[in-house]
Amino acid sequence: MKLGRSKLKVKKVLNNKIILTDNKEEIKLKEFEKNLNPGDEIEVFVYDSSNERIATLKKPYVEVGEIGKLKVISKTKYGYFVDIGLDKDIFLPFQERKGRIIVGEKYLMQLYIDRSDRFCVTMDIKNKLALNNKFKVNDEVKGIIYDIDELGAKVAINGKYDGLILKEELKGIYRVGEEIEARVQRILKNGKITLTVREKSYKQMHIDADFLLELLEDNNGILELGDKSDPELVKNITGLSKKAFKKAEGALYKRKLIEIYPEKIVLIKK
Repeated sequence: MKLGRSKLKVKKVLNNKIILTDNKEEIKLKEFEKNLNPGDEIEVFVYDSSNERIATLKKPYVEVGEIGKLKVISKTKYGYFVDIGLDKDIFLPFQERKGRIIVGEKYLMQLYIDRSDRFCVTMDIKNKLALNNKFKVNDEVKGIIYDIDELGAKVAINGKYDGLILKEELKGIYRVGEEIEARVQRILKNGKITLTVREKSYKQMHIDADFLLELLEDNNGILELGDKSDPELVKNITGLSKKAFKKAEGALYKRKLIEIYPEKIVLIKK
């Protein structure tokens, strides 16, 4: 009996169990439904339970080939076990994980059948995500980070579309499984989407200014950065580009909160 979603016929209704068939093999239905009769056709999900295949009327969190956010239940020497909403947890092999996995957390995964004809899940979902046919530049979107590599953070937008936050756009610490809100920055000709977690420039300037103010307060009112500072140094200390830093610096100066020097800014004490 094949794993996954199937339509089967009721062959026998006994005192405490129901037997289904695909006209070749027989399988027991996990639930006992009094309203079922021989000849009835029902849709079930077939899975392995206690060394035998069994059918259930219960719908799992994901079907074969689908992507869903699933909770990691436990860790073993060879991988992890994941809850898909049945009485049998499903295996996530180490080679199918992305990033650091924490037991008890949820991550985007796809359910598949491995070469041994068993259910497994994978976090390698890139090929299951679609290119853009919906969004336009500056659209606000929500997504979940499904991988982080040398290019940046890969994001499943609405759990369906593939997006990327470039490494230079990442500000702060991000992790696989984290839900984010972002803005569509660019849409390439091939349909690939790049995202930014930064607001539009006129909004972001004030956000960056407040962030810069916090840095000043945390550093006794002095930040050894200014117009002559190396852009890489600015990036390392503040996480901002030199251009964004100068805009934030200018916003604080207009608010008469800082004094500006060639290689430092100083908080005005009141």
